[in-house]
Amino acid sequence: MATERVLVLGAGHVVGPAVQYLTREPRTSVTVVSQFQEELDNIKQKFPGVHTVQMDLSLGYSELERHLDNHDIVISLLPCHFHPDIAKLCIQHKKSMLTASYVSPEMKELHHVAKEAGITILNEVGLDPGIDHMLAIQCIDEVQKAGGKITSFSSYCGGLPAPENNDTPLLYKFSWYPKGALMNLMSSAKYLKNGSIVEVPGKGGLLDAVENLTFMPGLNLEGFPNRDSTVYATEYGIESAHTIYRGTIRYKKIVISYSIVLLRVRLKLLKV
Repeated sequence: MATERVLVLGAGHVVGPAVQYLTREPRTSVTVVSQFQEELDNIKQKFPGVHTVQMDLSLGYSELERHLDNHDIVISLLPCHFHPDIAKLCIQHKKSMLTASYVSPEMKELHHVAKEAGITILNEVGLDPGIDHMLAIQCIDEVQKAGGKITSFSSYCGGLPAPENNDTPLLYKFSWYPKGALMNLMSSAKYLKNGSIVEVPGKGGLLDAVENLTFMPGLNLEGFPNRDSTVYATEYGIESAHTIYRGTIRYKKIVISYSIVLLRVRLKLLKV
């Protein structure tokens, strides 16, 4: 008999591995929600014991509310703009919530309300952000426990296909929301370098901030800054650092391919 009931919102690229992990434990009951029946059919085929519900949350949350009371925790793998409204419902129904998205200002405002409700809303637990945070803290803790001091912190992260399977024009294979992956290049970025704040403008500025990476020369890599790195001075406890940089890693020449795709996206948006 199931003792843990998990409600997973979304059935896109990242949901399959998440469901596979959750269903390793026989006592865990998993329900997957999606507006696309085809996605649910694929999940059901791979994981016959999983429950599926077709639901279009863009039309409202009344049906979702009816399912919340029958579950213990909500994992939202939907596009990030859904998270604040879903978080408010979880607070109302006292259900903890997990996402892989960055903490938005709207989500941050819910911190104290969630604590008062006695629930946990945990964000940034994917690959990037997520696993990179844990590896960073592990490394920082080891240095500080040994009596060291962090003067410079730079990290790069990214999910890349193995070189022998790297056979697409983008030199990349989407493992999450494709539009989100592409539109990230339209974001601005900020980092600390030698004591000075460096700001990279949005709308394509990242394409001019690409740097060659030489620490694994055989893979022919390059990287560019990832959002606002300066907030991690406090989050990581490294206020003493004169350089704080979090970057995204890609195979070289991918940015050229990305710029072509982004140009097409811009033209399409202009038509709309």
